[in-house]
Amino acid sequence: MSVQISGTTLEGLGNIPKNAEHSYQYLLIRLLLGTATVARGNTRRKQEVDYSSLPATVQTKSPAIAVNDFLSDYSIGGSVKRLIKLTLGDNRDFYKEVISEFMNYQIQTTKGNSTSAFVFLYRILERISYSVPLLYSSTQSDYRGTFNDLKSILNADIEGELGLFKKFLGKGRFIDPLKLEVAQKISFSTISGHGANYYNLTSTRFAKFVSTDQANNEVEIKFSDIPEFLITIRNRFFHSRTGDGKKNITTIEMPDSDEYFGKINPIIASFLAIVTLQTIAAKYHI
Repeated sequence: MSVQISGTTLEGLGNIPKNAEHSYQYLLIRLLLGTATVARGNTRRKQEVDYSSLPATVQTKSPAIAVNDFLSDYSIGGSVKRLIKLTLGDNRDFYKEVISEFMNYQIQTTKGNSTSAFVFLYRILERISYSVPLLYSSTQSDYRGTFNDLKSILNADIEGELGLFKKFLGKGRFIDPLKLEVAQKISFSTISGHGANYYNLTSTRFAKFVSTDQANNEVEIKFSDIPEFLITIRNRFFHSRTGDGKKNITTIEMPDSDEYFGKINPIIASFLAIVTLQTIAAKYHI
């Protein structure tokens, strides 16, 4: 079974429940659990990473078991058929856009175009930064509590939708606070000899790493700080005005952008995937 979404095909779905091909939430789950293949033209990528775990791991389960375990682990409950029935007509445009972005990320990664892949990750963050707080709040029975949360967020001194999202995550209700504290390692060890460059440009642009190891060109970052890290690197690399007073990243510091973004993209994708899966869990749990 295969499904085409905006010119890209999701393949290797096998025998799926009735109408599952019309549920973008179900298709997202299959993709993010590492149980599908993404294809466009001659480019194919068997997505084998299980992003539902932290840190992400290689998927070793059959698709049916992986999906059922996800329903259990994320406290959704019920059957896959129930999930499909609930999701067929719900938030279709939002989840179609999100899965399209993730599929484009996979295609660009397969081509070795990690800089382009990073752009799609940033687009996912922008897409979910406003929608996720609203989706979550709409699912809660304690309207007074969610109203107070949103009121405190909206009244805070934040910058736009991305600031709203960061503040929302910090409330610790949407994602388990213990997950938010998990440290993820980024290693800039590389065969090209530019590891020290990548470590230096990263450690001098972002100040919230849990730890830095210059000898091994490694940094560790808390899960909750990944969106701010993504925004920081995006702003410093894609802006290059000389007189703006910012420490923008030059191509002297970053000799190979595809190599650099290939190092940081995996943890960013992990963060965005867990947030996306959590939106599904919050909306459709029993």
